[in-house]
Amino acid sequence: MNQALLAIAILALVLNPAVAKTNPPQITWDWFNTAEVYKRYPRRTRADLLISAHYHRMAAERGNASSAYKLGEMYENGMGVSQDYQAALKWYLASADSGDKYGEFRVGFFYQKGLGVPQDMLMARYWYERSAQRNNEWAYHMLAFMFADGDGVEKNVSLARKYFELSLPRTNDHWAKWKLATLIEEGDPQRAKRLLRESASQGNTQAGELLRQKDW
Repeated sequence: MNQALLAIAILALVLNPAVAKTNPPQITWDWFNTAEVYKRYPRRTRADLLISAHYHRMAAERGNASSAYKLGEMYENGMGVSQDYQAALKWYLASADSGDKYGEFRVGFFYQKGLGVPQDMLMARYWYERSAQRNNEWAYHMLAFMFADGDGVEKNVSLARKYFELSLPRTNDHWAKWKLATLIEEGDPQRAKRLLRESASQGNTQAGELLRQKDW
């Protein structure tokens, strides 16, 4: 499928009323819960995952955004269904179109990595920002790295720092600590050192190497 046709297909998915923006029927939450029970069996089999996918699909098609997201996960990871990034993107888009911040985040990730769709950093930024507007810490995290590195966007250290400060208290991510330390080193060397030590203690080898280089 060429890029123009794919763009049209994606637009159709976003506008598809299969996952409504209104509250889904209560029965869809019963299906959602049934699907999750089958998926979380301690000794689950492929048959259990097939049943889980079936119930999530039933709920998603009746407007349950959470089931649409879960079905996207199953297609992304090949759980109970064949791995299919385009199908995963379809259901993440359905979830995102209903305002689910996790679905919005995954759509952004798929655009950033070129999974099931041509890589498009502007679209990745758009979906991450939509998710960040709903206070998703991992959307802040991804935007921070994009602006810190100028990855598909104009480099903006101030904005990168803002997003790291929003994400780090909730993610405690060692890569974010390492990157933020490199951004604030000149202005706040003591905090940079502390962040690098925390990152290194979490197993980040680049933080450890930087500490050795600076003899901190």
